[in-house]
Amino acid sequence: MERANHFEVSGKGISGVIDTVGLDGEPAVSLHVDGHSIDDAALEVSGEFGIEVMAFIEAAPDHHVTHLQMLLPEVNVDDEPVTFAGVAIIATGLTTIGGPALVRGTLNQYEVRPVAGTASAIRT
Repeated sequence: MERANHFEVSGKGISGVIDTVGLDGEPAVSLHVDGHSIDDAALEVSGEFGIEVMAFIEAAPDHHVTHLQMLLPEVNVDDEPVTFAGVAIIATGLTTIGGPALVRGTLNQYEVRPVAGTASAIRT
């Protein structure tokens, strides 16, 4: 068995590929979230939370800033891909040109979305 390094994910409004080790030896993330293409996500692998993907989605001046945080499990595989389940959190921070004191109500909104996919080991 070996550790999976290639994850194909999908969920409500989310699809893409996460390679914990790309061809150049660095992580490579290519995601689509609600029509936004994300190619510059940060990726961290830890035994405590598994694989954590963090990315900026969009900003609308004087309205909101939206980010993605996704947690996927680390997976051991043989020759066949293994299915997995994870979770994505879409975090939206409400903003105004005058600062947070002008936002009525909650300053942060969260949408939790399940994600699933297949994990495999790509040998480079």
